[in-house]
Amino acid sequence: MSAIDDIKQRLDIVDITGSYLRLDKAGRNFKALCPFHQEKTPSFFIFPDRQSWRCFGCGAGGDVFAFVMKKEGIDFGETLKLLADKAGVSLERKKEIAESKLTDRLYQINETAAQYYYRLLIEAPEAGAARDYAMKKRGLARNTVDDFKLGFSSGEGLKKYLAERGYNEKELLTLRLIGEKDGRIYDFFRHRLMFPILDIKGRVVGFGGRALDDSQPKYLNSPQTPIFDKSSILYGIDRAKGTIRDKKLAVIVEGYMDVITAHQYGYTNVVGSMGTALTEKQLNILKKLTRSIAFALDPDTAGDAATLRAIEVARRSLDRDDLEMPTWLGTTSRLKADMKIIPLPKGKDPDVLIKEEPELWSQLVENALPLMDHILAVTASRLDLSKPEEKSRASEQLLPLIAELDDDVQREYYLGKLAGLLGISEKTLVGIAARLHRSRRDKIPKAETKAAAPSYFGDRLEEYTLSLLLQHHELRDKVKELSPEHFERTENREIFTIWSMARNIDELLDKLNVDLREHLSYLQNRALPPATDKDRERALIDCILRLEERKLLNLKIQEESLLSDAEFEGRKEDIAALQQRGVEINLKLKETFENAMQMTSSYREEQ
Repeated sequence: MSAIDDIKQRLDIVDITGSYLRLDKAGRNFKALCPFHQEKTPSFFIFPDRQSWRCFGCGAGGDVFAFVMKKEGIDFGETLKLLADKAGVSLERKKEIAESKLTDRLYQINETAAQYYYRLLIEAPEAGAARDYAMKKRGLARNTVDDFKLGFSSGEGLKKYLAERGYNEKELLTLRLIGEKDGRIYDFFRHRLMFPILDIKGRVVGFGGRALDDSQPKYLNSPQTPIFDKSSILYGIDRAKGTIRDKKLAVIVEGYMDVITAHQYGYTNVVGSMGTALTEKQLNILKKLTRSIAFALDPDTAGDAATLRAIEVARRSLDRDDLEMPTWLGTTSRLKADMKIIPLPKGKDPDVLIKEEPELWSQLVENALPLMDHILAVTASRLDLSKPEEKSRASEQLLPLIAELDDDVQREYYLGKLAGLLGISEKTLVGIAARLHRSRRDKIPKAETKAAAPSYFGDRLEEYTLSLLLQHHELRDKVKELSPEHFERTENREIFTIWSMARNIDELLDKLNVDLREHLSYLQNRALPPATDKDRERALIDCILRLEERKLLNLKIQEESLLSDAEFEGRKEDIAALQQRGVEINLKLKETFENAMQMTSSYREEQ
């Protein structure tokens, strides 16, 4: 997902426009006096369902980016920064970060700090308690300590050690290896057993530190830094990735010691979520390695809650197969993943169980419960299924999960189990599933249903049009009928606008905001089918006609939405004006359709 898409998902166009204008409710939509031309009667409308706006007086319209750019009189780059700040979206590019010299230096500093902590643990007299805790109390072998680069933070000396190697105070503050309070500099980690946190490439990105006394918190992690985001790292992934790929299974636990102990005993496909609910970013790492995930979280109420949260995140994040026809339970997609639960004995987390009963751990992993068995058990324990409202709640939670199972036999089996659990018939459950599917479908605006199906954030028609223009300069004279308003996506509209004014690609690059250069490069290098000059010209004309048709259809949808509201509220004057505009749009649509048919006929004659 691009930064633009992320910002759009987090911000509501009603909130943004409402911070500039006085909005009045108009049925499902909102209206205001247009800020871009003088008027006494509101013709400026906001459409929350489509996250767009349109002035039917001056013809301007677009998304939240287009509104802020026009209202503030600022360019795309300034708008991107302004809205990113409002949405809390970072504009840093992962690729740029990884390639920058500054970032490489930050990795080097963390690696040097890890070596310092490790040497203290192994050699320093003051690290005796940490050594005893790691190797005697927790049973870690010396080679395990070495492999995971465990260390000890004394609370003094790190800053001096790193300064002697050319690293400055500002860099250490950036990585939060040191802190500052009232003008005093101090080591961030003090008197703790240290766990370096490595990314999938084996680079030290941050640290976790366990207190060796009653200090709070018991576990302290590096705060977020330019190279560390706890939500996008799995502890142990650098060591586990090969086994996960080979065994086609990832086992997820919570803590550092759970992971380290598992690897010491040979279970090297285990990774840790570092005590947090599994995130979408963490799942994106795993789904490149395997489709099978087993959750082995602490056997308590919090563990069950964390498991259910992780499952919900997984359902949203993991890949799916779209179905040509809905299943008999109503779903139109199936989850391309196998999720299981490893039921741990009460009072034993993975670390303890693996050390005390490694054979039992192996059996539990081998015989991990299918996801639905666990969820049915948790549901039965949490809800009072003697109450009708609790039965309804359980069916609404569980039927979508059953519907997404990848096997017809499994779906029928778990439907039967749910029917037995709730004490109602399978036929009733099938009816509820169909009703739930209709309800979810009806919440999607009709005009967007077709476009929202793919998990693709781009716009293929707009991108194909721009690729033709960028890769074949001879087509520039063929776009007189094309305007920025034909492009719905902000990045495509901005590139077309600047391309229209630029004399060549170099000038386009100079004027284009740096945040759009990666998208421009994609369009310039996008593979196009082999074609003659005449074929490309026809393709471009076809694209322009389709973009015009789409623009008019969107106008028609907006008009129909406003007309429906006006009819419901009995606003006769508005009804007449909207009906007249509807007639005009229909005439333009007819003209566009006839032009498209004429072009097709002409093409066939030439063939």
